[in-house]
Amino acid sequence: MRVEVINTGTELLLGNVTNTHLGYLAQSLFGLGLRVQRQVTVPDGTAITEAFKEAMTRADLIIVTGGLGPTSDDITRDAIAEAFGLKLIFHPEILDGIAAKFAERKFIMNDLQKAQAMVPEGGVVLDNKSGTAPGLIVRKGKTFAVLLPGPPRELKPMWENEALPWLRREFADRLPPIHEITLRLLGLGETRVQILIENEIKAVGPVEIGYCARPGEVDLRLIGPDKSLVEKAAEIARTKLADEIYAEGNATMEETVVQLARAAGKTVATAESCTGGLIAHRITNVSHSSEMFRYGWVTYANEAKIIELGVPPELLERHGAVHGAVAQAMAEGALRHSGANLAVAVTGIAGPTGGTPAKPVGLVYFALAGTDGRRQVVKKNLSSERLTFKYMASQIALDLLRRALV
Repeated sequence: MRVEVINTGTELLLGNVTNTHLGYLAQSLFGLGLRVQRQVTVPDGTAITEAFKEAMTRADLIIVTGGLGPTSDDITRDAIAEAFGLKLIFHPEILDGIAAKFAERKFIMNDLQKAQAMVPEGGVVLDNKSGTAPGLIVRKGKTFAVLLPGPPRELKPMWENEALPWLRREFADRLPPIHEITLRLLGLGETRVQILIENEIKAVGPVEIGYCARPGEVDLRLIGPDKSLVEKAAEIARTKLADEIYAEGNATMEETVVQLARAAGKTVATAESCTGGLIAHRITNVSHSSEMFRYGWVTYANEAKIIELGVPPELLERHGAVHGAVAQAMAEGALRHSGANLAVAVTGIAGPTGGTPAKPVGLVYFALAGTDGRRQVVKKNLSSERLTFKYMASQIALDLLRRALV
């Protein structure tokens, strides 16, 4: 089946709103064995009709988001009815349901709401428990259109509770078997990963290999119709790439660290300078992190490093804040004051100012200290803009914790 997505809304093209729908829908459809072949974003107005008519020439399933509200720029249902050559039929029960929601919230309903009760002839109505605009499924010959509201808080529950079950039932005999394993790696470039694994995996059989590169890391994606072949390919990659794999599936580095620490009964502390608390922030975004995260320090100034972590002043005078010995002292101070099993520290120059020939922008030192006597200092040069630098530094620091916990 060929699947296309049309995201509507002038606000998406003005940059006022970030379009998150494609990623969400594509991942969900992949679970059915379907892939999105094309996606287009169009402004409100006649462009919706044009985009839909074009998609009709290629697609079996067209998913349209947005434009189902009551205002003059909400024309998605009209555009699809026109493209399919279908009449719009008024459904009084839909309007009654909208009126009940208004009454429950003590809002005053106006005549504009009637537009949301118009359904293309023969269309399936999808209930919207989070808003007033119902979704719709419309068919013309072999082409199906699924119309979803734009706000994510309405789209997601409607998709999961209404549209997805309908698609499973309707297309049960057309959904191909598909299996995927994603391995997430840190510290290797995508070309290096390819050199290490691709020839051997290609010899396994029909397994699709894909790479998704991000700053400092790569996702290796293995897809195929035969589960045993995909698993065999993944085992080859696990053997070849070993410790560089920090997670499988969609797990983040921080989720991996929290899981490992909890499983091992270990606690962690952080001491941060150039990352400004990002490492602690990422850890505490994970549920149950309170079981393993003890303390976090943001010691941006030298005085803070001295007062809070006990870094010797003479060390800072001799080397400056960005040095391996300072990072080590920060980690040991965090370990000592927190009572944790492991502490990680980071100090560097995020830029774009502050660099020197001896210590250029992007220079960063990491240190790890453990109650088991473990001591480690790592030096990196991360050439990137400030926010990317901070993210990459936090990722490397978390990876030091991961490797220590493994």
